[in-house]
Amino acid sequence: MSYERKEIAIYGKGGIGKSTVCANLSVALAQAGLRVLQIGCDPKHDSTRLLTGGRSLPTVLDYLRDAPADRTRAEDILGTGTLGIGCIEAGGPKPGVGCAGRGIISAFEFLERDRVKERYDAVLYDVLGDVVCGGFAVPIRREYAKAIFLVTSGEFMAINAANNILRGIRNFDGSEGRRVAGILFNARSLPGEEERVARFAKAAGLPVCARIPKSEAFPAAEARGCTVMEMDEYPSVRRIFTELAGRIAGELPLYEARPMTDEQLEACVLEGRDPGQTASAERDVSDNAAERVTERTAAQAETERPAYRPPLYGCAFNGAATTAIHLTDALVIAHSPRSCAFYTWQNISSPGRRNLFHRGILMPSALSPNLTCTEMGQTEAVFGGTEKLRAAVEEALARRPGAVVVVTSCVSGIIGDDAAGIEALSTPETPVIVLKTDGDIAGDYMTGIEMCLHGLADKIVDRNTDLRPLSVNLIGETGVANDLDVNYGIVRDLLGQMGISVNCRFLGGATTAEVRRLPAAPLNILASDSEDNRRLRTWLEQTYGCSFFDGCLPVGFRETSLFLERIGDLFGCREKAEPVIREERRRYEAEIAGLRPRLEGKRILMTTINANMDWLMDAAEDAGMEFVWVGVLNYLGTELCVSSRPDRCPVEEITGRTSVEARAEELAPDILLSNYTSSVSAGDAVTDAIPMGRQVGFRSGIPVLRRWARLLEERREGEWVRDRALFEKYYG
Repeated sequence: MSYERKEIAIYGKGGIGKSTVCANLSVALAQAGLRVLQIGCDPKHDSTRLLTGGRSLPTVLDYLRDAPADRTRAEDILGTGTLGIGCIEAGGPKPGVGCAGRGIISAFEFLERDRVKERYDAVLYDVLGDVVCGGFAVPIRREYAKAIFLVTSGEFMAINAANNILRGIRNFDGSEGRRVAGILFNARSLPGEEERVARFAKAAGLPVCARIPKSEAFPAAEARGCTVMEMDEYPSVRRIFTELAGRIAGELPLYEARPMTDEQLEACVLEGRDPGQTASAERDVSDNAAERVTERTAAQAETERPAYRPPLYGCAFNGAATTAIHLTDALVIAHSPRSCAFYTWQNISSPGRRNLFHRGILMPSALSPNLTCTEMGQTEAVFGGTEKLRAAVEEALARRPGAVVVVTSCVSGIIGDDAAGIEALSTPETPVIVLKTDGDIAGDYMTGIEMCLHGLADKIVDRNTDLRPLSVNLIGETGVANDLDVNYGIVRDLLGQMGISVNCRFLGGATTAEVRRLPAAPLNILASDSEDNRRLRTWLEQTYGCSFFDGCLPVGFRETSLFLERIGDLFGCREKAEPVIREERRRYEAEIAGLRPRLEGKRILMTTINANMDWLMDAAEDAGMEFVWVGVLNYLGTELCVSSRPDRCPVEEITGRTSVEARAEELAPDILLSNYTSSVSAGDAVTDAIPMGRQVGFRSGIPVLRRWARLLEERREGEWVRDRALFEKYYG
């Protein structure tokens, strides 16, 4: 090695004697006149004890956890051992908590920031037994170790660990890197161990740089709290480390990491066979298997169409937290860094702020969501965040909410926090419910919603609740939407006129007590016919024996009339539905009559996704309007279905921009309507967007018709003009 500072990583199986080897080598290098720093990279923090007379040093991680971030100094954790050797222990969490690998990363970042290594000629890294994760691989990164020694005995598991370390080095260096210095054979006086180590070294293409015998010198030195290099009575052992230090101080040859497969290693070390023969046989088997896979894949491609995979809308943590806040008397705790909770808060609250300030629509759950955060940081990532979570839950319980809901993030999942154990803090009055979404580890946004609904039901629902005969549950309302409470009010009022109450909204906005009595309602109604809601329906049927209405909340006059009639039949009160429908028809027809003079004869060209649009088409035709063409963006590849009346108007699948432009130019519509972004224009036609959220009930289409009437009179280009004015006001 022809560089100025020697940086050596010592790796090997746990208990193989790395710390002893490392300490003696440090002293040998110091005796050769080098300024030496030894860094212990094991959570046990006992690497340097032979250098300090058994004195325990403060660890980097304990120091970083307890000291103010702006007052940390390397001198506070840098110990001095025999011959002025610098001693540092990285440390780590208690066994079973936190992430020791993340701790190594944090410790190394701190040492780099304070340029500790620049004071020394040689740095030795004494690393945990194996490259078990990216954290413990830090010392073998190129910016740290310039040479790597593998400590092993003749035991197969020790050699196996050395082979795994070669795999880690290979991942960093590829076939071009040369950083393996060789093997340090720490003999155990076992039968055949010399031959096993020799076979491994030959197969890996590495020299055995030192053979360290089993000797009473080492326990004798340990009893004195020093290294063998400081004792005169064992010259032969001292000579081994002195010679090794001389090799390191000079030009030390370095080699490529050439790990073997598990089969090759067993053949070489245990059976004494040439690992090359095993590799050849494995390649033959692998090649044949690859050929069969290729043939099968080609055959499948002829007959199979790839399944549709819906887009990911965010992580499971976000989906679960956004859903849990609709348990209105609960306190939701995000066990996460502040940034995760911030993005979730923004996801919940931004529609509420926009609708309040710009549209005058009040969304209480969005404006002030019942969400708080444990604010996990680097300390929690290393030492575990369970205690911080426990404190947050205890504080929440003191406020006596209906429930405490904990939603876990990626950090919690990666470090293995025992968040589920926090449920033991539940009281008879307040359940503590932990949703182990672990960020995106559990899945996407929609998975998080499902996990939240299942988790809340499992912990809250009372299967033995008394029946409430004239009641229904509303299931699967959209989470954060400006029509959520409006639609609930419409449904509640319509059913109320028939003497039917809403028992529970699961989970559009319910208290813990309402969720507890979910089985009390004899009938459940889906808010919408989405795939996720259908899955939720199946789960509730199978888990709680819930009975469901065959359909969902109605949109439009015709659907709502049929809905009330069928609800009346199910509850034996059909006669109560008829006067409600008559009164609603009178009001609907009066509003249509007022709009018809401004809309009659107007032509509509609509582009839409593949979804039923009867609610809007019925209202438009009642006002004397005509749909001249409907283009469908059929991204699911299903049968085209935008109306229950196939002969209503021409319907065509959109295959490109030109088809819409051609139809618009040919048909000259008065209104160009779309529910997805489109750059198509149609001369003087008014352009407008189909509402993303649909108002339920008899008058679903009336607000849209009113807007068209105004736009046609003003010849403005839809609601986006208001947004443009706001943008110019605030950002122009």
